[in-house]
Amino acid sequence: MRKIDMSEVVEYIEKLKAFIPEFPEYWDSEEAAFNFEGESTVYGVFSDFSTLVIERLEKGTLNNAEQLFSFVESVVASGGNPANAACTCFLENILNRIPGSIDPKSFVPYLGAESIEFCRSWDEFTGVKTLGL
Repeated sequence: MRKIDMSEVVEYIEKLKAFIPEFPEYWDSEEAAFNFEGESTVYGVFSDFSTLVIERLEKGTLNNAEQLFSFVESVVASGGNPANAACTCFLENILNRIPGSIDPKSFVPYLGAESIEFCRSWDEFTGVKTLGL
């Protein structure tokens, strides 16, 4: 069984706080679905972070989309577990709201090449066509 790397969890909570300052408080709250204390993973961090980003995308209140999706692109491009988590627990969670509550114009223009490649693959897998991809 793989050992949980809690330093990675703490590192990404801190990094994501730059985009939504209240994320650490959310992560520590009862609302967080994937904070399992010492058993948490970077996958859970990205999933719970996506909840807050999705709320802001739905309301049109995400003010730093360009910087946020640039950071996500850097994580995706770096590979490894954080990249997989950013794709499957962040980008995928957003894409699962299309068509629906999120306007693709609110995030697609800010996606980098690696993120676009993942999103196009997800669209193909699900049979959805996200406008702008």
